[in-house]
Amino acid sequence: MKKLMTLVCGAMLAAGILSGCGSKEKAVEPTTAEAAKETTQEEGKETTAEAAKTEAEPVDFSFWCISAHEAFYRSRIDAWNKENPDKPIQVDLVSVGGSDRQSKLLVALQTGQGAPDFCDVNIIHFGVYYDFDEIPFVSLTDLVKDEEDKFIKSKLDMYSYNGELYGSPTQAGANVVFYNTKIMEEAGVDIDSIVTWDDFVKAGKNVAEKTGKPMTAVETTDMYPFQSMVLQKGSDFFDAEGNVIINNETNVEILEYLKSWLDDGIAVTMPGGSNTSENFYEFFNNDGMGALIMPLWYMTRLEEYMPDLSGHLAVRPMPVWEEGQQYTSACTGGTGTVITNQCENQELAKEFLYFCKLSYDANKECYLQLGFAPFRSDVWEDEALSVNREFFNNENVFGNVAASLKNSNAIHNNPMVPKAFDIVSSDVMYSVFEAGTSTPKEALDRAADTLNSQK
Repeated sequence: MKKLMTLVCGAMLAAGILSGCGSKEKAVEPTTAEAAKETTQEEGKETTAEAAKTEAEPVDFSFWCISAHEAFYRSRIDAWNKENPDKPIQVDLVSVGGSDRQSKLLVALQTGQGAPDFCDVNIIHFGVYYDFDEIPFVSLTDLVKDEEDKFIKSKLDMYSYNGELYGSPTQAGANVVFYNTKIMEEAGVDIDSIVTWDDFVKAGKNVAEKTGKPMTAVETTDMYPFQSMVLQKGSDFFDAEGNVIINNETNVEILEYLKSWLDDGIAVTMPGGSNTSENFYEFFNNDGMGALIMPLWYMTRLEEYMPDLSGHLAVRPMPVWEEGQQYTSACTGGTGTVITNQCENQELAKEFLYFCKLSYDANKECYLQLGFAPFRSDVWEDEALSVNREFFNNENVFGNVAASLKNSNAIHNNPMVPKAFDIVSSDVMYSVFEAGTSTPKEALDRAADTLNSQK
């Protein structure tokens, strides 16, 4: 681990000492111009000395990040150095692939050497570190304790354990629906009339009947939209105490509901299995279906990989189970940025992390640069977010969905969460929707048995 460079203070410039002559004659008084010159010289020396006091060598940090976030982080580093000239930092920012980043970080923290100061940790891996005798991340609780009412609490809870916050979220991760307006108009569907999931199903039947295309798709190697709908209905895979509830009645009913979508022809299995597949990109880009249920952050992926959808894709809130329900959306996915316990300058690191991701300006910039919904609710009224996005029907995207984000549910995180995510992605979704070898109840009962046996 590198040693952090110390702040350098310049030495005070020596003041000139006027020495009188040995003559007993009266000293000659300096002229006004000479006095002014001497004063200016002395002030210049003082200014130089003062500048030398505040000059500092940049403090070195290392940061393993997600490649898609690298440009955003660089902009925040530049902004920090501009606003904090007395505390400059130099960050060795390295983008590392998800699985590679996870395995390298795990080894470095287990061996006690080689870990970066900062690291992006995906939510699917976060719970692994709760199994350590001592959690290897610096607590960030004090950074938010005076502003807790400004954050989506459930989002902070995703990166918290035993009352301590260990990771800074990147975005709210709240789910929305991306509607292909070309298909909706052909089917005669008014997307603003879709309020409940039953409305969504009714619209889906119209789409299938009039266009011959499915309304949506269900993943078979990942969890969308199953997990999103589970959370929105107030359920989860674990309760607050860490007990396995993955096979509870609510979750079984939701999985059966999704299965009925496929049986009725309003949904198909997602080409390639997940929303990250090139097969899916091509399918959706070519107007293959009417709607996609994903978090708001998926906007950037749509713009990059599905350019032909530009101008006929509208964003609306996630439908609800019933009007007036407790949760209107769900926080899924996401990355928490941590400070590892191998960081030598932890206080400065925390200052920067707050500036980079937790502050008001950071949340605003994250939306403007990455399209990520702010997890600070006080940013939602900022005029900078009220911009029309040409790609998305030239509408004010955030204005369309902001109200639904206020009551978003999120997971109860614990050391077993990564295992649950893996089982649902690799077994439950595949066996129910792709292979057809299990009923929803059978698949979830099997998942519960596996998780309970591994506790």
